[in-house]
Amino acid sequence: RLSVGSEGYAVGERALQRATEWARTRVQGKPPVARRAGPAPIINHPDVKRMLLVMKSQTEAARALTLYAALQFDLATCGADEKVRRGAASRGELLTPIVKGWCTEIGNEVAGLGVQVHGGMGYIEETGAAQYLRDVRITTIYEGTTGIQSNDLIGRKLGRDRGAAMGALVGDMERELQAIGGTDASVDATRKAALEAVAALQSATQALLRTLASRPDAAMAVSVPYLKLSGYVTCGWLLAKSAAIAAAKPAGPDGEFYAAKIRTARFYAAQVLPGAAALARVVEGGGMSVVETDAALI
Repeated sequence: RLSVGSEGYAVGERALQRATEWARTRVQGKPPVARRAGPAPIINHPDVKRMLLVMKSQTEAARALTLYAALQFDLATCGADEKVRRGAASRGELLTPIVKGWCTEIGNEVAGLGVQVHGGMGYIEETGAAQYLRDVRITTIYEGTTGIQSNDLIGRKLGRDRGAAMGALVGDMERELQAIGGTDASVDATRKAALEAVAALQSATQALLRTLASRPDAAMAVSVPYLKLSGYVTCGWLLAKSAAIAAAKPAGPDGEFYAAKIRTARFYAAQVLPGAAALARVVEGGGMSVVETDAALI
């Protein structure tokens, strides 16, 4: 399942590369604030830039999540002591359905945006953009659909230990975010947004555990939103950490790389992570709208 999760964001990465190259070379229209007269590459148009940043930030987020989950399984085998190995194994198991479900859903979204960046040319075979969308579509299906992954997450992982593994992860995220210092305004704004999202995940988790105990059918009805919430929030934490690391690097030949890490994390915090609040609201109160609807009415 980790391999399929990595396949999801890997196809998204290729879609991002192609869309970025297209946006840098496709000249059309004049953006509102243009540096030169006449038409400009479409990457200078605000909405095209936004779409590319959505693609870039979510691809980097999915990669960070997958690698972090893989690290847990390495630690579960090679950790310094039994406590470390046991904790890492528990966290790796918790993250596996999130990696598989969230990263493949993100891969589909990113590949779809890649077509959109190309405009009409993305819909035909000449550019190759549509091929990525077709290729990535299977990833949310095989090795267990997103719905199956979400049922595993709340039924086996969350339900098995009454949220202990998720509580430990939330606690680590909050502690590490609180510890991020420095004077970079973008890093601090990213950190604060990530902390807000972690609080939303914690509240939603407690609500879901109560629902799971009393109305498991209602809990299952919001399992996919909960999986997505977990993915977005965990990645908000990981990107905030990467931004803090980048900000601490001295000036040098890799300065542009580190500057991009900070800007990407800031965009994710400002335009992607706010969706976590909506998902948390669905998790906390949306289940009964599904179970109280007769199937005959659909």
